[in-house]
Amino acid sequence: MRIAAIVNPVSGWGTARKQWPALLQSAGPSASAVETFWSEYAGHSEVLAASARRSGYDRVVAVGGDGTLFEVLNGLWWEQRGEMPSVGMVPIGTGCDYIRNFEVGGGIMDRFRAAVSPPAIRVSLGRFSIQNAGKVRQRVFAMVLGLGFDAEVVRLFRSGRFGRTGWHAYALSTLGAFSRLNSHNLSGSINGSSFHTSVLSFGTALGCWFGKRIEIAPPASPIRNEFELVWTEPVGFSKVILLVFLAYFGAHYRLPWVKNAHASSVFLDSSPPAWIEADGELIGKTPVEIEIMPEALSFAANGVKKKP
Repeated sequence: MRIAAIVNPVSGWGTARKQWPALLQSAGPSASAVETFWSEYAGHSEVLAASARRSGYDRVVAVGGDGTLFEVLNGLWWEQRGEMPSVGMVPIGTGCDYIRNFEVGGGIMDRFRAAVSPPAIRVSLGRFSIQNAGKVRQRVFAMVLGLGFDAEVVRLFRSGRFGRTGWHAYALSTLGAFSRLNSHNLSGSINGSSFHTSVLSFGTALGCWFGKRIEIAPPASPIRNEFELVWTEPVGFSKVILLVFLAYFGAHYRLPWVKNAHASSVFLDSSPPAWIEADGELIGKTPVEIEIMPEALSFAANGVKKKP
């Protein structure tokens, strides 16, 4: 099996640059099939992934956080030449939530071995379309697409105002977003049926976790053929604090102002326009059209974690 590892050296505030060579050296024979490609600028991982597909690699491993995986997936998906390889992930980054959905071991060496070993499972992806500078832009995502409060948290986190690593930086970014707490009037459709509501945030999830261990959508799973939708109705500051606290334990669904549904297609517009994030990356503003792509990709893992 030919394996291309695409490494984002700035992931984890530079951790990947130091840790990846040491990891390869420690891995012994299991690293012999791995060729390393270093990304050099934002978006370069996408270019490298497209090249890896054209070059006939059997597996492409994203080494970094969820943002690195997002770039790798899009590089592979939109490249039409060559067979689609399977994808693995070695989580060395600021946010590594997607990998939490899978049985890949607990330590970094276990996760390396899972990423370069043959076992893989079929997972679903989401595809979305937005207007960007007057042009339609399409992308795919693996974990979650969120708008409103979620995207504002991501915007603050990416700014580095509260630090760039760790759950504490994400928690502080969440608190910082409270000062910009705005509701959005959504209109659109879910599975073709009309949908209208007011929200603080709206998430379309294929993974359970987001934002450094926040269990944002407990029923969601990468192997399901539909999204888990979860949204928060407009409430005051104290109730949002309670929501964030409970979400770290996946217990926020019990709150009456948190709603959920399942869908394979979603169209949303909002007033005022809302920022959108996909897998922790800011991508634009509403309107947005989202659809599921069942069993779109093979992901290196022994299985999906079972929820208790």
